[in-house]
Amino acid sequence: MKLKILLIFLILLININQAYALQEQSVESINKAISSHISASLPKGSDYKLTIGQFDNRLKLFLCNKPLEVFVRNKTLKSGRNSVGVKCNTKKKWTVYISVSINLYKNILVLSQSIRRGNTFSKGMFKVEKRDVSILRPGFIVDPLEIIGKQATRNLNFDTVLNKIHFKEPKLVKRGDNVIISLKSQNLNISMGGIAVTDGIKGQKISVKNIKSQQVVQAIVEKQGQVVVIF
Repeated sequence: MKLKILLIFLILLININQAYALQEQSVESINKAISSHISASLPKGSDYKLTIGQFDNRLKLFLCNKPLEVFVRNKTLKSGRNSVGVKCNTKKKWTVYISVSINLYKNILVLSQSIRRGNTFSKGMFKVEKRDVSILRPGFIVDPLEIIGKQATRNLNFDTVLNKIHFKEPKLVKRGDNVIISLKSQNLNISMGGIAVTDGIKGQKISVKNIKSQQVVQAIVEKQGQVVVIF
C-alpha cells in the first residue's frame, strides 16, 4: 500500500515538473525570434552568418503568450557584434539581452596590382572579391565607377581593400595651366584664353587670369583645361 502511494506521488511530481517546464520560454524560441528579426532587417538577398551568444540556462522565463518583441539596443543593426533585446510584453513582463554577431559578406573592390600615390585608378587595377565586411574599416568600395579616374592618395600594395580614404578627385587644372574661359549666361556664350592662378578639381571654384585683360576672375572647373564663369 505504501509503495503504491509512493508511486502515485512520484507520478504526480513528474507531471507537475513537466507542466512547470511547459510554462517556461525555451531558448530555441528566443533564438528563432532573433534570427527572424535579423533576417527581416537586413537587405533582401544579404549573404551573412549569424552567431547568437549563449543564453544563461539558470535564467527561467515565463512562457510568453504573445509574439516575442525583438529590438536592437542601440537601434541600429550593424555587421559585427550587436546587443539584441528580446521582450515579452504581457502581464508577466520580462526582457533579456543577448550578444549577436553578424558576419556580413559583400563583393568589394581589391587591388590587383600596386599603385603609386598620385597615379590614376583605371578599370584593370582592381578585382571583385567577396569579403567579410564586419571586420573591415567603414568606407570600403563596392562600385567601380566610384574610383575609376580618381587619384591615389598614398602608395597602395597588391590585394589592398580599396577604401574612400585611398583616393581623391584628380586635379583637372593646375596652377599655370593655359585654360579656356567660357562666359555663360542665358543668352550668351563667349570663350577666351586664360591662365589658372590656382589648382582645381571638377566643380571647384578657382582663380583664373584673362590673358588679354589681365583681369583675375573666379571660375568653376568644368573639365580638363576648361573653366566656366556663369553670370
